[in-house]
Amino acid sequence: MNKPLAIGLIILFILAIAGSAIWLAVRPAEETPATKEVGILRRFPLNLFGLGGGEEAPAGAGPAEEQAPSEKPALNMVSAGPVTAFAPTKNGIRFLEKETGHVFESGSQGESAGIVSNTTIPRIFETTWSPDAAKSIMRYSEGETTRVISAEFVASSTKAAPISANAISAAYSPDSKRIAYLIPSGDGARTIAADPDNSKQSEVNVLPFGGFRIFWPEKNSIYYQSQPSGLTSGFLFKYSIQSGSLEKILGDLNGLEVRFSADAAKTVYSVAEQSNEAPRLFVYDLKTGENSSLQANGLARKCVFSRTREDTIYCALDQNPPAATYPDEWLRGSARTRDSMWEINFKTGSKKNLGTDRTFDVSQIDVSPDDGFLYFLNRPDESLWSLKIK
Repeated sequence: MNKPLAIGLIILFILAIAGSAIWLAVRPAEETPATKEVGILRRFPLNLFGLGGGEEAPAGAGPAEEQAPSEKPALNMVSAGPVTAFAPTKNGIRFLEKETGHVFESGSQGESAGIVSNTTIPRIFETTWSPDAAKSIMRYSEGETTRVISAEFVASSTKAAPISANAISAAYSPDSKRIAYLIPSGDGARTIAADPDNSKQSEVNVLPFGGFRIFWPEKNSIYYQSQPSGLTSGFLFKYSIQSGSLEKILGDLNGLEVRFSADAAKTVYSVAEQSNEAPRLFVYDLKTGENSSLQANGLARKCVFSRTREDTIYCALDQNPPAATYPDEWLRGSARTRDSMWEINFKTGSKKNLGTDRTFDVSQIDVSPDDGFLYFLNRPDESLWSLKIK
């Protein structure tokens, strides 16, 4: 190429760039493309005068303030704890601080946390929530004395009514309007029903056996489960409030633990089939009597039924659990599990790992009303976590 031609091409290139810049500066605003691209050369095809390919350069990221905020990861710590208990709500989760008894509520991933009640109730070690999460039955220590109260969270305080300190176990009715609790009576126990403020008491029945836990998952039926131990046979009984009849549902099963579905149609239960082996998990349909194995090892307290799918259950499972007597050694803390979260279809038997990068020793687990989040407590530090599953 001769020198005059080269100089001419350079001058032409410079004039083209300058002309384009002037056009961009003076063209009507409504013709501005909807793009975050900046700079002159981004608006020119790179094959101008045969330089480069035939496509525009990819758009760069816009200014930092224009970028969408990054989403929270699926797994989040809601509270570092110690938390004694929690309950899902429509908009998130409500939880009870162990040392103070203060009640907090946050979004599903720990956002927008605020206090619900600042009434101080120290050293709470057992809590039963009402289905609407507006009330709770708490067992706590006051010096050397154990006390039991029925609490309702009103405004920013806790309204409490005392319950007999020797109450063995307590439960709320499905509509949260009544409570039931067991009081020792000779070798057995009396079942007392009352309003949440412990008024309007009535005796439901007198059981010939003691040491049972009480559940009230459906309006007209109360269930009793023996205290679980891998060393003795366990039982689950159903009491009909209408007929007054007592029926054995499950029995002669070592280590028996149960967890009911929200509609009380099913229960998941765990059984210690052999000494020093992790218990097996089963689902029992309370309407049809159908029994199915989950083909998994674990404790029923580490499982929760889906609220939107009738054939699905979520469980915290250890794929290689330590040899121990369950649930005895686990309850004492001498056996610890390394749980990951699983979704199980108990009709088809399919299982799906929900993909947590770390493991936990789960002590409590529940699911949000829309099945969008799992909530659980990690027993070693009593921290509260949420896992986005949907």
